[in-house]
Amino acid sequence: MELDDAIRRRRSIRRYARRPVEASVVREILELGRHAPSSMNGQPWIFTVVRDQATKRELSDLKNQYCPVEKQDFRADFIQAAPVIVVVCVDLEVSHDRAIENGVLAAANIMLAACARGLGTVYMSAYRQDEPAVSAAIQRLLGLPPHIAPISILPMGYPDEAPGPKAMKPLDGIVFDDRYAHG
Repeated sequence: MELDDAIRRRRSIRRYARRPVEASVVREILELGRHAPSSMNGQPWIFTVVRDQATKRELSDLKNQYCPVEKQDFRADFIQAAPVIVVVCVDLEVSHDRAIENGVLAAANIMLAACARGLGTVYMSAYRQDEPAVSAAIQRLLGLPPHIAPISILPMGYPDEAPGPKAMKPLDGIVFDDRYAHG
């Protein structure tokens, strides 16, 4: 699949087929993840690949514990069904002031590379400034030292759903020449 197609076709997938994802495919995807741009070429990312069912269940429980009541439709129970979860982390000693941006750029590369290989993902934040207990709990669960911060949780697997096209804002409504010119 061409990059343009992967960008246009990628959807948030929350239902996965009971089909394992080969370790070699995950490594190919992470190889592309590590080629993301980063501030000062710091490359602060660290990818933790979770396949253990008990760990996936605990990640799901943690995400649900901190899910705001108004977003209960987005509960994270589906995490357990994903064959693989990639937790994108960053080394705060390398990139503290740009940690979130760097981690999210790597996560985007991973999601597009997965889509290009027929895999589905969904982006889930592992970092909330207003709720530092989430990151701390994930750090403990994955054995991460304090300077390694989890940024994103990316469940990954072969899709067991096919969401249709998503509504997109028209380009003319979001692009302005030289200055913002909305009334």
